[in-house]
Amino acid sequence: PLTIMGATASREFMKLEEQAIRFKRVYGELFTPPAEADDMLRMLKDLGSEFAKYGVSLEKTLELAADAAAMGKTGIELLAQVEQATKLAVLGSVEQSEALETTISITNAFGVATEDLAKKINFLNAVENQTVVSIEDLTIAIPKAGPVVKQLGGDVEDLAFFLTAMKEGGINASEGANALKSGIARIINPTEKASEMLGGLGINIRGIVENNAGDIRTTLVALATELDNLDPLNRARAIEELFGKFQFARISTLFQNIVGEGTQASRVLELTRATAAELAVLSERELKRVEESPAYKFQKALEQLKIS
Repeated sequence: PLTIMGATASREFMKLEEQAIRFKRVYGELFTPPAEADDMLRMLKDLGSEFAKYGVSLEKTLELAADAAAMGKTGIELLAQVEQATKLAVLGSVEQSEALETTISITNAFGVATEDLAKKINFLNAVENQTVVSIEDLTIAIPKAGPVVKQLGGDVEDLAFFLTAMKEGGINASEGANALKSGIARIINPTEKASEMLGGLGINIRGIVENNAGDIRTTLVALATELDNLDPLNRARAIEELFGKFQFARISTLFQNIVGEGTQASRVLELTRATAAELAVLSERELKRVEESPAYKFQKALEQLKIS
């Protein structure tokens, strides 16, 4: 038994040391003092030990930190990325590496400040709990459609709203994100033929875009409302002319659900009005359930033994 325990301890030590060396190699810039990297590594180990209560291994936390450091994150920003990515991974049951891609996309694509990142993660968790959209769906969609939505004045909440509208209509996250990018491009820069056709139906699409510049959610809702006032045949013709045959079904679903009452997309709108404290309570409640689960208690004991 002592030989087995010794071999196991040695193996675990080497795993942690490998990630520690990798982290020090990629952390900071050319003239970053070694002492700064050492201090950050100690803080990350403390953070990783705390995450053990969710069954997350310290090795995975250090690996995640090295990935974030390789992307140029340092100091408080690095700690925030590791903490929120791990929290997102636990809440959504996704890999930490996938969760890190999402948190990086949120900060980079949407320009979210480090101190606001936690609120965004809590919002995404609430969306997952109350709609058909999962954290995995958001992880897929944010890197694809996030920059486009942000460029037109939108935020994470807007993207979740649009994605939910399509997901409840049976459109998966990847297709929905691509359709959203393509659809927004057609709306802000419609062809002359599409503009004339919509104008003949009483819809001034260029006017809608100009009047709601900087607010992509209001732009899409306004257009969807105008289209909803048409008879079904003219509505279908207008959508097909503006967005093309390939995106017809996806955009039709989007417009139908963002203006419909009692849809899951409308629940997302309600969540956007929730306070940061209310969203935090929801996340903490779910994390507590994970922590108190017998399976995770066993995993916690195992990970803490490895750390020791």
